[in-house]
Amino acid sequence: MTRRGWPAALAGLCAAAALLLAGCGKGKTDAPPPPAADAAAFTVLAGSEVRDIEPALVQAARTAGVTLKLSYAGTLDIVERINGGERFDAILPANGAYPSLALATKPLAREKLFYSRVVLGVKAAKVRELGWQQQPPSWAQIAQAAGSGQLRYAMTNPASSNTGMSALFAVASAVAGKTEDLSADEVDAQVLTAFLKGQKLTAGSSGWLADAYLKDAAGLDAMVNYEAVLLRLNAKLPESERLLLIEPKDGVITADHPLMLLAAERRADYDKLVAAFKAPAFQGQAAAAAFLRPSAPGLPLPAGLSSAAVAELAFPNRLEVIDAVLASYQGSWRRPATSIFVLDVSGSMKGGRLEAMRAALKVLAGAEASTASARYARFQSRERVQLITFSDRVDEPQLVDFAPASLEQARSRVLGYADALQTKGGTGIYAALLRAQALAAEEQARDPQRYVSIVLLTDGENTTGPDLKEFRQRQGAASAARVFPILFGEANNAEMDELAQATGGRVFDGRKAALGLVFKEIRGYQ
Repeated sequence: MTRRGWPAALAGLCAAAALLLAGCGKGKTDAPPPPAADAAAFTVLAGSEVRDIEPALVQAARTAGVTLKLSYAGTLDIVERINGGERFDAILPANGAYPSLALATKPLAREKLFYSRVVLGVKAAKVRELGWQQQPPSWAQIAQAAGSGQLRYAMTNPASSNTGMSALFAVASAVAGKTEDLSADEVDAQVLTAFLKGQKLTAGSSGWLADAYLKDAAGLDAMVNYEAVLLRLNAKLPESERLLLIEPKDGVITADHPLMLLAAERRADYDKLVAAFKAPAFQGQAAAAAFLRPSAPGLPLPAGLSSAAVAELAFPNRLEVIDAVLASYQGSWRRPATSIFVLDVSGSMKGGRLEAMRAALKVLAGAEASTASARYARFQSRERVQLITFSDRVDEPQLVDFAPASLEQARSRVLGYADALQTKGGTGIYAALLRAQALAAEEQARDPQRYVSIVLLTDGENTTGPDLKEFRQRQGAASAARVFPILFGEANNAEMDELAQATGGRVFDGRKAALGLVFKEIRGYQ
């Protein structure tokens, strides 16, 4: 648990902001000329947690004579996009363990750039209440507090994000007493179920989870995340609400942020990038400003990070173990979910747009189960799915209950529902959302332990019924469930952003990526 160093950490973050933009302190007078305009960019598919230091990475690459272009995806999606044939020169996942196992073609080189431990950030009052101020708890003790209702925390979805996955395996490995070679039969389902009972907020990415925590902090005691993300979050919180970093006494799993080369012809540029990113100037300034542990030897730790030695727990070294644990998480251990889909079937959706929506629904129904992300994204055991179509009127909601005894029947119902969709009429977005929020309130009253969320897909502007202003007035100060709008077609971007902000949701862009991929990404937030 580390508390000392916060004032210095916050001051350092502010002081280093200029360095992040200036590229490790290089001035205009001593910077080398930029790469030629026609030079091919070195493309990297990275984890979203790197986004905060993208300006510094791009500038450091430019100083080294390389044009760097970053794209972002979750760990599982990084692997599946590469295995599916997408071409990138390198990948930069948060943790190299899963990609090293799952990539069909192994990387040509791998260099760890910086480190961040996955830890638990807890409010000071809760630390005192639980008696953790003298000695950090074990993962089993954390699970016990969560299972008894004493610890309410935020954590990303383990089937979508590295922080959630690492925490899940840290609990499993610690309880099993393993620092390597964890097997599926050594996982204690009872302890993991207790641990997951305390998860009150989920997300598909670590950064968005921190943003969502800011809005829901009053109802939460803690958050599982990278120590770097937690310290950056503390800079935005009142001093009395800042989170103390708890490193469980039986160990953690650490993200190692490896840059992994995929394109042999870009080896020279790769070597330049590695040298730039591992240089003491970059590691000691830009990376340190984001509270990342340096890989370059001899550099001091950023203020606020613990220098105490900690055991490194086992991340499974077999894909079948990872798949078995994540499948059990989805189907048995996690709190059940109710997912409400509000689907535009107005006249403008006719043709290719309707076909894309049909195909995306079929992915969630399990029509594609050949990849890990498709299996994790499909509707799960114990999940309740409400399907609402709308045009200039709201159709009767269709409930599909994925009860354990009738999963195949439920999947068939969704497949049939998708095939039967027909377009008609105008666009009454907010009338449909009011109906969805009423259903969400009913679901939460029926089972307060459920995650309830709403996905909105529309390709146009509201043309009939209540508008956004009336929707916000009628829903009151607090929405029953988060709304995740998908930008599609000619949908009003500003309104969709405002809608997401008002309900605590997030906007997804369905205009450039296949709608099925967008639906899969949203599942990390449900």
